[in-house]
Amino acid sequence: MSMGMAYQTLVGALVVGVIYSLVALGYVVVYRASRVFNFLQAQFLYFGALLFITLWGGEGVTSFALALVATVLMMAAAGAVLYAVVIHRTTGQPHWIQMLLTMFLGIAGLNIAQLIWGSDPRFLDVPGDRVNWGLPGGAVISRVDVAILVTGIVLWMILYWLITVSPMGVRLRATAENSTLSAYSGMPLTVWFGVAWAIAAAVGVIAGVSFAVRLPVDPTITEIGLLAFPAAMIGGMDSIKGCLAGGLILALVQQYAAVVWDTQTSIAAGFAVVLVVLIVRPRGLFGSPIVDRV
Repeated sequence: MSMGMAYQTLVGALVVGVIYSLVALGYVVVYRASRVFNFLQAQFLYFGALLFITLWGGEGVTSFALALVATVLMMAAAGAVLYAVVIHRTTGQPHWIQMLLTMFLGIAGLNIAQLIWGSDPRFLDVPGDRVNWGLPGGAVISRVDVAILVTGIVLWMILYWLITVSPMGVRLRATAENSTLSAYSGMPLTVWFGVAWAIAAAVGVIAGVSFAVRLPVDPTITEIGLLAFPAAMIGGMDSIKGCLAGGLILALVQQYAAVVWDTQTSIAAGFAVVLVVLIVRPRGLFGSPIVDRV
């Protein structure tokens, strides 16, 4: 591998890593609030990308921004309603039941999306996608990739503050640690869990549109969403800051493995990293310590 190829692979890995971190945020926010593995996150990507393409006229930065905001708001509302109408019904049940429910809802959602939009690939040609900037070492980066990097990092910082520092984040943490006591204290659990699902759906839109800029939108985008799940496991399933670290680590391993070997090997390499992390540090790099109460 030449130095130029190594630098270019690094740039690509950083962009993909930020997108992975956005997907991981959706998993972590829901798990942090309710201890439920949200396997609907991949479908949030798919629905978000398709809905955005439908709303966007295809021309102009202003219409792009308006369509993105509208899609985020619509998907956030859908996430909250989905929790209130369906997932909330399983409150108090074992977490594996809720996990299976999200898996079945994901399968149903994928089929509904194909009924509405079909399964043919859809392409997203955004303004500035063909404008490249030169970087040291001979690497180049497109203006759109810069926008993805900046948007992803800013969104991560906002959510980090919102979930870990703000009063809302403290309440979400309290509901996760002891939902029964939180309910007795008068905290509206349904509202806070609904907020977590709304955030997950909204973040899924940003991740889905970011993927759509680089890849055609078809049902396989849900597989990419699931491939990003290891990023959350590497960083820690309840760690917001771990999302960014896990996404970057996973992307770096996969991108360089794809260049040195092939795509299938890169996927295996990513899961190998997850296996090593789980063996050495089961809670993830930044996950909270596991405390057994006796």
